[in-house]
Amino acid sequence: MRWAKRIIAVLVVVGLVLATKDAVQRWRAEVTTVQVRVEDIDQQLDSVSQGFGEAASREVSTGERQRLIDERIRLLGSLPTWQNVSFGSIILAAMFYAVGLLPPACVLHGALRGFHVPCSLARATAAQLLGHAGKYVPGKAMVVVLRVSAIVSTSRTDSLPAVMPDVPSRQPLIGRATTCVFFETLLMMSVGGALAGCLMWSTPLPQWVKWAASLMAVGACIPTLPPVMRRVIELVSKRRARSQSSDSTKPDAKLPDVSSAITWPRLLSGWGWSLLSWCLIGLSFACVMKAIPAYDGLPVGHELLTVATAAISLGMVLGFASLLPGGAGVREWVTLVVLGTVTDPTHALLCVITARILFIVVESVLALVSHLYLRTVSV
Repeated sequence: MRWAKRIIAVLVVVGLVLATKDAVQRWRAEVTTVQVRVEDIDQQLDSVSQGFGEAASREVSTGERQRLIDERIRLLGSLPTWQNVSFGSIILAAMFYAVGLLPPACVLHGALRGFHVPCSLARATAAQLLGHAGKYVPGKAMVVVLRVSAIVSTSRTDSLPAVMPDVPSRQPLIGRATTCVFFETLLMMSVGGALAGCLMWSTPLPQWVKWAASLMAVGACIPTLPPVMRRVIELVSKRRARSQSSDSTKPDAKLPDVSSAITWPRLLSGWGWSLLSWCLIGLSFACVMKAIPAYDGLPVGHELLTVATAAISLGMVLGFASLLPGGAGVREWVTLVVLGTVTDPTHALLCVITARILFIVVESVLALVSHLYLRTVSV
């Protein structure tokens, strides 16, 4: 089944390349826009200078010239060039985002223990990080494929084919691992939606948006309640079991005891880990905002962190719900709406593009390290 591994690898790489290419193109387009504005100011300065010698308009021309010069300086200061970007803040953003991807692995490992799937914390972490590379492939199913294969594999050569339905002896384990991946993902997105809904009240958005965000926060919490979560997982497991071939239709072997696996302590622990992850991701995005000069300045301290966390969490959650590769377009638009309340449109767009590129790079590096680790160990 080497062909399956190669096809999956090609799809992942193509998805990552296309996402990066789109972000870079948008960055260049925004740089061009700022440069056009500077050139327009230069033309206005030339016009003002030509009429500067007329005594009647000298005072007006002087004030207009100074205003244009000040605006030109501010635009050049906000121009997204290598000289203006703070690389120290970018490095901090990369570090915070990398650390922020680790807590969900603890949620996944806890779920695997609850469903009696043999997997170490190190392997669960590697599987979690490896899965991020698959979200840039259409359908998002590649995330599940990569994570389940890493969890179930017992050797270096059959990690990816392990999710194929031609190994009947592994079907019960694969089904439980898939359930655990679904559990971690649903919990992470629910916590992100709830956090974004609460933080929206600290932004100057319209009241109806804040109330809608509050309803979203309440709705996001409902799926995480143990009775609801158990029911959802049972439905998904039964549907998956019915879709399998006749030689693997043993419901007792396929369906774990979710009543003992999904408990209040496990849900509370998962909420804690997921909340920590979102806070670190928000801190990473705040560093990105600080790294790029803003034309109108930025909030400081906890105000910046609050807005950054609200914007990126809401954008990532709704981007996930869109089922588009990496939430392309949806994540950016939602994040821009929130950021538009505290910064200028150019700075907001550049922050979103920078975050997209940075997150892709960090996820790719961690996925590569995880892949190399999984090649050297066994369950």
